Amino acid sequence: MPLPPLTTYGEVSAFTQIDMGQSIKSLVRVSHIHLFGISFIFMFTSGIFVLSEVNARWRAILVAIPFLAIWVDIGSWWFTKLQPLFAYTVIIGGLLMGLSLASQIVLSLYEMWLKKDKQ
Repeated sequence: MPLPPLTTYGEVSAFTQIDMGQSIKSLVRVSHIHLFGISFIFMFTSGIFVLSEVNARWRAILVAIPFLAIWVDIGSWWFTKLQPLFAYTVIIGGLLMGLSLASQIVLSLYEMWLKKDKQ
């Protein structure tokens, strides 16, 4: 593959276009699908987790975090179009969603299958 000539500003600028991310139309479609789809997953896992024996305060926190985190994550997609620094917030929102969902699942499975009865 031959290298293109990059000796003048015009030649270089042809290869250095700023990527502004997805279009607004694409963001609307993807945001809609993710908000509803992932929220239903959180609803089902939270419904199971609410029946666990974890302290009520911790249950409330672990149920609320993924729903808040999805708004942080998907909202950051939109803010990243205005300020690229929000790309880090996308990572933080995804990390919060993953950790809170994993903790709900692990704690629920532990109580269902591994926890010994206090008899």
